[in-house]
Amino acid sequence: MNAARKRIVLAVAAAAIGAGLSLAPTAGATSQSDAGLQASCNWPYVCFYKGSTKTGQFKDVTSGWQNLGASKGADRMVNTRRDDIVYTHFTNGNTWCTPPENTTYFNSWVVDKIRISSASSC
Repeated sequence: MNAARKRIVLAVAAAAIGAGLSLAPTAGATSQSDAGLQASCNWPYVCFYKGSTKTGQFKDVTSGWQNLGASKGADRMVNTRRDDIVYTHFTNGNTWCTPPENTTYFNSWVVDKIRISSASSC
């Protein structure tokens, strides 16, 4: 994430927190700063991280949710899959869809489940 984008994200986050709002996850193509995370997460995995520590990886397409275990509450997820989307479920009941080859930052939502789908777009 470049410096200007980081400042914008931080400003929006500060305003939302000040207003008592909970920030939704954000997804984007893997940036240069995420290259190290992507390098530690090989295709065809979906990997979860807390800071720079990989807490888990998943690869099975499922019709139901998989509990995250040690990855519950991760701060980001890397989807290295080229054609599959990833749904994440949060403790607040919301869900989020991450396209192929993208990284998602979970902000203030607490991720607790994952479902990998063979669909190619959200």
